[in-house]
Amino acid sequence: MNAKKELQAKLDQVEEKLADLKARWPYHSVQPNLVAEREDLEEEREQLLRKLKNMPNEIHE
Repeated sequence: MNAKKELQAKLDQVEEKLADLKARWPYHSVQPNLVAEREDLEEEREQLLRKLKNMPNEIHE
């Protein structure tokens, strides 16, 4: 698997975890560990998006 595909797979995993966390998000009394987990996942997602954006596009002939 090339580096771009690996980053995309990791991004997909992070977004899946983030969606799961948001689905479990309570309406009231959010625990600090949930807030921290969400912030960590969102930060990781942003880092992966930046890396993907800065990678050169591959041209297949």
